[in-house]
Amino acid sequence: MLQTQPRQFRPFVLLGLLWLAGCASLPDDLQQEYSRGWDRPGETLLGSIIAEAAPDDPSLSGVELLSEPEQAFRTRFAIARLAEKTLDLQYYLWKGDLAGQLLIWRALEAADRGVRVRFLIDDIYHSGRDDLYALLDSHPHFEVRLFNPMANRGAGRYFNYALNRKHLNHRMHNKIFLADNAVAVLGGRNIGNDYFGIDTNANFFDLDVLATGQAAREAGHAFDEYWNSRYAVPITVLDDRVLTPDDLQEARGRLQQAIERVVELPYHVHLDPDDTIDKLREWRDQLSWVEAHVVVDPLERFEGQGRSAIVEFNEHHIADIDEQFMAQSAYLIPSREGLDHMKELVDRGVRVRLLTNSLQSNNHISAHSGYMKYRKEILRAGAELYELRPDAALREHFRANEKNHEVPAGIHTKSFILDEDQALIGSFNFDPRSRDLNSEIGLVINDAEFAREVMAVMEKDFHPENSYRLFLDESENLRWEIINPDGSKTIYTRDPGAPWWRRATARFLSWLPIEGDL
Repeated sequence: MLQTQPRQFRPFVLLGLLWLAGCASLPDDLQQEYSRGWDRPGETLLGSIIAEAAPDDPSLSGVELLSEPEQAFRTRFAIARLAEKTLDLQYYLWKGDLAGQLLIWRALEAADRGVRVRFLIDDIYHSGRDDLYALLDSHPHFEVRLFNPMANRGAGRYFNYALNRKHLNHRMHNKIFLADNAVAVLGGRNIGNDYFGIDTNANFFDLDVLATGQAAREAGHAFDEYWNSRYAVPITVLDDRVLTPDDLQEARGRLQQAIERVVELPYHVHLDPDDTIDKLREWRDQLSWVEAHVVVDPLERFEGQGRSAIVEFNEHHIADIDEQFMAQSAYLIPSREGLDHMKELVDRGVRVRLLTNSLQSNNHISAHSGYMKYRKEILRAGAELYELRPDAALREHFRANEKNHEVPAGIHTKSFILDEDQALIGSFNFDPRSRDLNSEIGLVINDAEFAREVMAVMEKDFHPENSYRLFLDESENLRWEIINPDGSKTIYTRDPGAPWWRRATARFLSWLPIEGDL
């Protein structure tokens, strides 16, 4: 007679099974095929079009700031269409919404043309996507790898994370969109509707840079290093199903539905290759040829070793700043060391200006809980501190439909200006996770004219119609100020626009010992 476990023991049996699932591990002898980016970009259409306007100095980079959301999407859409040899995509987050589907469709279309597509995605937010990734990987020209993945893909996934937290807490936050090693998009944007101004719930302000020449080649080297590392695990190791061309055709059909929805975009994108080439020539003629370099974190970060390359860059140049340090960061948790650097700059007469999210505009209350403890100290250090208004006037950028520009706005930018001659735009947030845990990438542009262009864009976000100015009153109480159109001032005594439950949640989280993970 079959014996069953008493009902009271079943929860323990379930927990035991989940624990065993959490103990799953990846094989030690991963068989990864080594590959690298196309080494003759000048022989491709993209490379040759860029070369027509390039100066003789090969050490220079052609750059253009991508501040508008539609500009950022259209650029990616276009260069994927014109890729001839390689398309390298490295992202922390690639959503399955309209924007994500359209760009995946573009990548699959490139693979159909014989372009080698390498798709490297961090694993933390992509559970449940293995089937799609396996289908894409079944294409002979499309290869998918997950970075630092969890070995268990099912119910034990988060037990796996908890049991291997020391290793799995390190995430790949890099963002590269690179075609033929000739043209790259680098910056703060992930892939999703809210990064390109078409989400109907919330949208982000952000900055990218279109980069060619030396910067594109350096981005290619950075991609190759991560792609060929032992942390980049082929999807076939995690999902070993045998797939047929019919399976891929089914996925293609789902993506084709996305291209039929391209009319839902609030801006025109070029589907015809000739139109795309004409648009690329327009962009090429707007490039600034400057000294620019990629700064990327070493892979040792994933073993808890190696310092942040961007922190080292800022520390190396901090002594050279004479007039102004200006920063926008989605999440701002400066640490004691960061506060000391701010005070050092202010004491030397340098103007320090910082902009981050307000409680209501922040998409991560936990990140705000870490930041709120530092606000008074930032102000006491002499820095100027601003928080983005969720009702910022700049929401006019977001026009997916008549009501879209009324949805809340958040800042996702990670940009720094050192004096008025050096800009750094990338994936690095001013927080412990970027500083100590994640890998990050940034583009340093050493050019006064370009830095002033970035400053002009950032400056708008500091305006009263877009942000609150924080200050301490005579009693050292924190206050928020806006200047109204008629010149009058409105002063808030607590986080403006935030409902009580957000304030309470942030306050509770601020008491927990979680700052190192934020």
